[in-house]
Order: sequence, then structure tokens, then C-alpha cells
Amino acid sequence: MYYLLENAISRKQVGTQFQTRIGDDYDVEGPNSRIHLKYDEFPDFIPDLRFELEDAAKLTDVVRQDNISAKGFLINEKVKKIFDQCRLPEHRYYEASLLDHDGNVLPYYWLHLISNDYQMVDFQQSLFRKSNSPLKTSSTKNAPIYPIKDFDDYQKKSNLLIGNSGEFIVLDHLKIDNSQGFDMLHFSQLSVVYVFISEKMAGLLKKAKVSGIDITEAPDVEDLVFR
Repeated sequence: MYYLLENAISRKQVGTQFQTRIGDDYDVEGPNSRIHLKYDEFPDFIPDLRFELEDAAKLTDVVRQDNISAKGFLINEKVKKIFDQCRLPEHRYYEASLLDHDGNVLPYYWLHLISNDYQMVDFQQSLFRKSNSPLKTSSTKNAPIYPIKDFDDYQKKSNLLIGNSGEFIVLDHLKIDNSQGFDMLHFSQLSVVYVFISEKMAGLLKKAKVSGIDITEAPDVEDLVFR
């Protein structure tokens, strides 16, 4: 079983949906700004990752950040130690800081994710559908099936569909060959939003009572390799 790992958004858990704000002294347009981070490549600069906690936000182990054009997680040392016990895809940790409500500058890390190898994906056995929304919704199951042969086929058809009709190819059921035993899966081209984690990682995060995250079962992700 795989699980979906997401930043929590409920007020009970995090206080306010976006937990951080941009400080007055942060140069958003500067060459090292976090807005220049990308989904599928590491930066050729040291990113300036200074965050401030919103007044209504709660301090959590994983903090939902703002103004980062990439996929990853803003985490404290507690969470990094858990991730270090697991096998992650290509990634880097960058030092970050978080200014709390008392004026303390707390050490955090930005886990910058790069997509897993798309050769892991069995495109012909996975299930894709055509949809008006780029995200999977409750109505996705009723959308037309869109056969995909491989990653190149996906890219070509996706670009053509978006260009011609503004529609999207949405991933409905993912079948993978995770023979490398990754505990975290992220395929940004198929879905920028979703990060899937193994049962091992989910168990470690739950046992440590990590705050600021939601973990839900992901039955639509299936491993073709039984380890």
C-alpha cells in the first residue's frame, strides 16, 4: 500500500492554510529567490530560504510554504531524521529558516524533490483519462479513458490536447515498477501535486506524530514488483 503525503490545511492543525509570509527584507525578485526554484532540476545557486510564520499560523514540524515554484517540503530536524531512514528519489536538502511568533529564528530544511525515473511507470497498464481539470476529482472516473504507450507519447498527447482544446490528461491509476525500493514517489509531469510514500515512511511519520501533514491511503498506486 502507498500513501499520499500532503501539507495539512485545516485550521485545527495549522491555524491558517498558508503558514508563512514573505518578510519585508526578502528580495522576491532577487537572483537567489525561492521563486526561481524549478520542478525538475536543481538550482545553480544557493536559494535564499527565509520564511516568517503567519500571525494566525501554528508552528508545525512540516510547514506549508509560499512562493516556491517547485515540489518539496519545508521540514524541521525531526522530520529530516525520519526521511534519512528512508530511500528517497533524487533530491537535495537546502538550509532554511523560520521566524516564529516570539522572534526566534528556527532552523528548517527545504527538501527539494526531482521526479522519479519515468521508466518506473508502466504507462500501458496505468490508467489515464481526459478531463477539463488538471487534477483528479470525484468525476475523473467517469471521464473518457486516454490510452498512453510511454512517456514520450504522454508528453506529445498532453501538449496537443492542451493546445487544441484546453483539456488535460489526468492520471487515474498508476502502476509502477519500484524495484529500487523508493519510499517516496513523485512524477511531476504526470501530476505536479502528488507525492506518494511507502508504508514504511507513513508508519515512521505517524509513530513520531509529525505535525503539519496529512497522510491518506493511495489505492490507485500499485507496485508491480513484490518485495
